[in-house]
Amino acid sequence: MRKWLFSTLVVVLVLSILAGCGATPEPTAVPATAVPATAVPATAAPATAVPATAVPATAVPALPGAGLKVGMVSDVGGIDDASFNQNTWEGLQKAAADFGVEAKFIESQAQADYEKNITEFAEQQYNMIITVGFLLGDATGKMAVQYPDVNFAIVDFAYDPPIPNVEGIVFNVDEAAFPIGYLAAGWAVLKDPADPQVGWVGGMQIPPVEQFIVAYEAGVKYYNEQKGANVQVKGVYVGDFESPDKGKIQGNSLIDEGVDVIFGVGGKTGNGGLTAAKERGKWGVGVDVDQYNTLPNEKDILITSCMKRLDNAVYSVVQSLVEKTFAGGGVYVATAANGGVGLAPYHDFENEIPAELKAEVAAIQQGIIDGTIKTGWPVQ
Repeated sequence: MRKWLFSTLVVVLVLSILAGCGATPEPTAVPATAVPATAVPATAAPATAVPATAVPATAVPALPGAGLKVGMVSDVGGIDDASFNQNTWEGLQKAAADFGVEAKFIESQAQADYEKNITEFAEQQYNMIITVGFLLGDATGKMAVQYPDVNFAIVDFAYDPPIPNVEGIVFNVDEAAFPIGYLAAGWAVLKDPADPQVGWVGGMQIPPVEQFIVAYEAGVKYYNEQKGANVQVKGVYVGDFESPDKGKIQGNSLIDEGVDVIFGVGGKTGNGGLTAAKERGKWGVGVDVDQYNTLPNEKDILITSCMKRLDNAVYSVVQSLVEKTFAGGGVYVATAANGGVGLAPYHDFENEIPAELKAEVAAIQQGIIDGTIKTGWPVQ
């Protein structure tokens, strides 16, 4: 027993001496609590060193529209029509980014899809459904009655009598189309003084399209009256909004008849008319948006575009939903005075359009705003 105890003491003594001579032990992990938080910069610690509960949820405030859902049902022209539907979706996307609402769209392939697409959003308890186009008027009205707790907005339509949970969004596009008709006539005289002609290629013959055409033709007539000129205006309705090939055929027919400037009014169909103008060395006028930015192939022949700011209008309606001021039963009217309609920049033609003509167009715009010039719409 004594021998065993003596041997043990010897071993302990030897180990103590070796430790005192600087031998290095195996590394040992240091518990996080062994080092005060202030001893190490915050960036030195891994993300897991601070529990998620250490950062209050209020550190990043939620956007005011978080939790709200807004759906858009397009017309048959398609979400990529470079004008009408596309611009509406852009406005909704901007509202989603600024307010935090959830935004989605359903693209209608045929008129028979309207009620089904609206119902899909309503059954998913969307807070607002925006339908895009005059042709959705009947379907939107019917579904709004079936889903009274859903807020609706519809582009290019207003109800009489009003429906309590629906807001119409209409545009006084005639206030922009009239000065564009004057501009197109002046350009045709400049480029083809012997036989100046302007034209248009339309989609379907419905009031929102007719509103462009009637005022455009009235603007040409006003030019003739002011200048003692005889600019001719010609056009054709193709019958739908999704036929660029048909639009191009009609555009070529107009050019064959002597038309110098083509106004494309009707989604992809109108765009086809502009393609014809491009290929034939003529000029064009865009519609709904500044198509200089959406039609890269035709942009260099566009003297301007007749803009209806669908993006701004839709954004404002969604904002009213977020701010709880959406009342329904009313109409949002976009005008030249409030910036809802207007002429796009002249872009490549800024230095080619005579200063006198530009000044006359500007004066006409102001005359329309102050009521001294009538656009011819609505037709009396």
